[in-house]
Amino acid sequence: MLEPHTTILDLATGALEPRRELTERRLADLDGLFLEPVPPERRGELAYTVSLIPAPADGANLPSSTTVIRPGRVGEEFFMTKGHFHARRDRAEIYLGLSGEGRLVMATADGRTAVEPVRAGTVSYVPGHWAHRTVNVGEEPLVFYAVYPGDAGYDYATIEDEGFPVVLLAGEAEPRVVPNPRYGS
Repeated sequence: MLEPHTTILDLATGALEPRRELTERRLADLDGLFLEPVPPERRGELAYTVSLIPAPADGANLPSSTTVIRPGRVGEEFFMTKGHFHARRDRAEIYLGLSGEGRLVMATADGRTAVEPVRAGTVSYVPGHWAHRTVNVGEEPLVFYAVYPGDAGYDYATIEDEGFPVVLLAGEAEPRVVPNPRYGS
């Protein structure tokens, strides 16, 4: 049985105390997801981190995490998370925006999309059956907190193979949401 515990969350930076499992994703890990290839000299650049507050991987528990996406672009496309469906497709997720400016990009298997704002104070609900990816569209790190069922799991392969129906590109005043020319190919 899991013991009760408390974690301190720095609302500005997403840092957890005590520090637990940390995953780092570099641009090399995202190569093939951007419209343009990641230049070789940038492959080692840190794109985002995920700090996990673990709980057993079953439906009775709620693991959670903080994600920090650094500001930056590859070509016109903003830094983003890999994006995934849940392995158990009917599982939902909650995102709480802590700092920065971003967008939560969601898509169904049949190509429907939704793009929602992420910033301090936003609470986004990702329904089951929706793939999701978060994009930093600002000049500061984008920080958010996520909670999901322990048995949700991850399906990254579908997104790696098919992509998302839309991508976010830099625009004059606001990011542009445009069709992904590589979607489904």
